[in-house]
Amino acid sequence: MNWVQLGITVVTLGSIFGVVTMALNLQYGHAGMVNLGLVAYFGAGAYAYAIVTEPAPSGVDQYVVGLGWPPWAGFLIAGLAGLAFALITGPPSLRLRGEYFAITTFAFAEVFRSLLINERRIGNGTAGMAGIDRPYRDVFSSIDYDYVFAAAAVLFAFITFLIFRRIVRSPFGRLMEATRDDEVAVLTSGKQVSRTRLLTFLGSALFIGFAGAFYATFTTLATPTLFTATFTFSIFVALVVGGAGSLYRAIAGILVIISFEEVVRTFPFTTQRSAQIASGLQIAALGFLLILFLRYQPFVRWQPLQRLRKPRYQEHVEVTHER
Repeated sequence: MNWVQLGITVVTLGSIFGVVTMALNLQYGHAGMVNLGLVAYFGAGAYAYAIVTEPAPSGVDQYVVGLGWPPWAGFLIAGLAGLAFALITGPPSLRLRGEYFAITTFAFAEVFRSLLINERRIGNGTAGMAGIDRPYRDVFSSIDYDYVFAAAAVLFAFITFLIFRRIVRSPFGRLMEATRDDEVAVLTSGKQVSRTRLLTFLGSALFIGFAGAFYATFTTLATPTLFTATFTFSIFVALVVGGAGSLYRAIAGILVIISFEEVVRTFPFTTQRSAQIASGLQIAALGFLLILFLRYQPFVRWQPLQRLRKPRYQEHVEVTHER
């Protein structure tokens, strides 16, 4: 087992998926929105990057558009693709609450995946778009590039962390938490609940789209099999393991999940059947881990899914009344 390569992979994927987990934490942990369609915005960013950076179709390629633009343009378009899909799906989804909102976002994600599978002119259908160039790889050697790419992913996650932390600590962050806890109180105070929820939804989708571009360059592949509901499930498990409502714990949770998955992948499997069984057991193990944390979470040190302290906006109101 190559522990160095394993560590680089965990750091890289942990940073990419950590951005998605922080975005989910912003939506769920602070705004109270259970978005089961995260993978759609992630996939939109990945496919947008592939379409923008891949050359024009040739040979057996069935996709129509390949712009061949530089990587930085693909990265920007990927974020805008996630934002555009959120603009399409956000307004109708945000009219709903609770499980209805969750089911609607999940349905939009499945529609998006079905579109990728059946409309070959977008991204080659089930075959997907392979051979995506890793940006600026010719500048570095094959050995050094893995470290450079991991460093770029960490920098991306760190910038996202700083931006989200600033949002959470701002008045808008307190408004998100107030909307999560009591929409009626927010409405009676003259604030717009729908606008707050929509801005949170759109901002999160933008960074998820960026993360999708990073993932496409890491795997050098964009195919519908990579963007299934299992991805969303893993992100939710990571957030539960770490604890909703904290950016630090969201990152810790995804690092635990990625480390577990990558260690399982290092085991040698002699047959395809054994590899399939191992993949199924991996998903089952994640589900079992989620059950344990949900069952015994009152005794977990980090207290995930618990609101142990009063929301900041309530503390501010009480202090104001005392004065």
